[in-house]
Amino acid sequence: MAVLALFHHAGGSAAVFRRLIRLLPDHIRPVAIELPGRGRRWREPTLHTADEAVRDLTDLLVREAGAETDLSIFGHSMGAYLGLGVAAALERRGGPRCRVLFASANLAPRLASPLFAEDETPASDEEVLRRAARYGALDAGALRDPHIAARAVSLLRADFDICDSFVRTRSRTVTESRVVVCRGRADAFGDEHTAPWQWSSVQPLTTLTFPGGHLYLESAGAEPLAAKIESVITEPARSRT
Repeated sequence: MAVLALFHHAGGSAAVFRRLIRLLPDHIRPVAIELPGRGRRWREPTLHTADEAVRDLTDLLVREAGAETDLSIFGHSMGAYLGLGVAAALERRGGPRCRVLFASANLAPRLASPLFAEDETPASDEEVLRRAARYGALDAGALRDPHIAARAVSLLRADFDICDSFVRTRSRTVTESRVVVCRGRADAFGDEHTAPWQWSSVQPLTTLTFPGGHLYLESAGAEPLAAKIESVITEPARSRT
């Protein structure tokens, strides 16, 4: 059975994958892994660097999936960068190896710039929420509750730290995995932003587009995405030459 690891976006949790998980066929086992501070790991302190996050996710994935696994990774937004880091980390460890990295809804890491400058006064809560709102990933109604808003800001700060850390220290990471870029047609990222994902893999790049915006996997894009994931995972492995 093929295993599909699922890594969520900044400020998010495994809940973003609920619809996709329901649509996947029985021969693909989804393993949704969350960073500390949310979901089943809400009591754990949040992480703030790419090194910490990649090590955490890699260790969890090995425990969940086992050493001898037909493994692919689907990383959404921040999760795309962490998926790249985990795929490369698994190659260094010697197994299991990621056969396909689905890099969803994020520009190529070598094009990315940090969201916030280093060694400056921390951004205000309003600025953190403004940054996140650009991608339509915030529930404005829920944020009216001050406790929910404070929790959202805390998670976003931690995850933005991870993203900025990745851009500063790991943007040139290269994997042996096949990279398949997935994005919504109405997302802010077009071909010019995603085509350079090719630099992150030794294999040819594939790009797939779906109806919807940044969170296409929660809307009209979910059904065609699930079908494409199945199609790609069941293809014979490509030669690296």
